[in-house]
Amino acid sequence: MRRFGVIVLAVSAVLFLSACASNNNKPEVKLPDKPPAEAPAVNAADYSNSYGGFVFRIGGGTIWCTINESPGLAVCEHREVDVAYKLPTTPPECQGAWGYQARLWGFQPSQGKQADWLCAGGLYSDPEGVYDLPNGSKIVVGDITCFAAEQIARCDSTNGKYIVLGSDVFGFSS
Repeated sequence: MRRFGVIVLAVSAVLFLSACASNNNKPEVKLPDKPPAEAPAVNAADYSNSYGGFVFRIGGGTIWCTINESPGLAVCEHREVDVAYKLPTTPPECQGAWGYQARLWGFQPSQGKQADWLCAGGLYSDPEGVYDLPNGSKIVVGDITCFAAEQIARCDSTNGKYIVLGSDVFGFSS
């Protein structure tokens, strides 16, 4: 009987410890859905910069995006200190930073993916002094629509490709 008690105690301890090990206190972050058609659209001109782009912050400035109508791309980015997700492996051909800037083309480029990380040597745009895109609203420039979902940016192209970037999450359609 004593052996049975030891076995029950050992099995109980293993089950208890495995339950503790699998309990992740960090909440699971879900990628935001494509913005609904009825999401309010802001006036893109309010977000234009002197370089022909449209720059806006998401959630107070930790994430910011730039849409360029010509050549038709969006870049969402944040600083290294704001990253809480596991960084992707840097490809050997990238000699810059990888995993901080996501790029979406409004069309399929001749080389590379339509939605992917951007190998960068610095910030794509300066977020200082630009307006926030209000939560639940969208901005439309050419073939790209970007949407603010709390602290996460989602940009979609008219052909169904997308990027998502937040401090805890990222995602690509391709």
